[in-house]
Amino acid sequence: KIKERLDIVELVGEYVRLKPAGANLKGLCPFHREKSPSFMTHRGRQIWHCFGCNEGGDIFSFIMKIESLDFPSALKLLADRAGVKLSHEHASEVSKGERNRQLEILRLAAKFYHKIFLESPRAQQAREYLGGRGAAAHSIEEFEIGYAPDAWDTLWNFLVHRGYGAQDIVSAGLAVRNDRGGFYDRFRDRVMFPIADVHGNIVGFTGRLLDHPERSGEDRGGKYVNTPQT
Repeated sequence: KIKERLDIVELVGEYVRLKPAGANLKGLCPFHREKSPSFMTHRGRQIWHCFGCNEGGDIFSFIMKIESLDFPSALKLLADRAGVKLSHEHASEVSKGERNRQLEILRLAAKFYHKIFLESPRAQQAREYLGGRGAAAHSIEEFEIGYAPDAWDTLWNFLVHRGYGAQDIVSAGLAVRNDRGGFYDRFRDRVMFPIADVHGNIVGFTGRLLDHPERSGEDRGGKYVNTPQT
């Protein structure tokens, strides 16, 4: 059903500039370096193939390869795009995908940081900072700008209480393991800017450190910190 609703030419065309070549459309292969186009897509057969690196397949194999996803993660991405509701069996398979768990965690973290920014007294300086920079309220809402509190385990405790495992939180780039085997939040006392991919998924954050003149001598990390894993 997903394949019936999605056109491989339109999907591939978001990543590769395609030009007509008979019954096919051709372009430079995104999976290896080349100067002459050897990457082909065929709308009638809904397949792709590169004659240079001999890779090929359907929409699932293309998304898995170009986005570095496992099959459950590719299934969810394409099902959402096609507007197909997954059966209970497939939904269970999707929930097992590591990438899908990361995306769930990142989306939840964005909502968590955004709520703190809007409502918590601890975020007052962050609100004043963005106000001073001329950020409009509708822009803050649209981009879900948030605030990571000046504490070591605020987000960590929130996510653990929601049932997420330590390794998934670390893999999402939101926590760091310390020398004693414990974990702490990567982002502390920072204005949080979620980063979305072309599909609308939150895939990471940039955190901007707030300035405190009385703490200027402390080593609080760089002015901007990103989620490295994602």
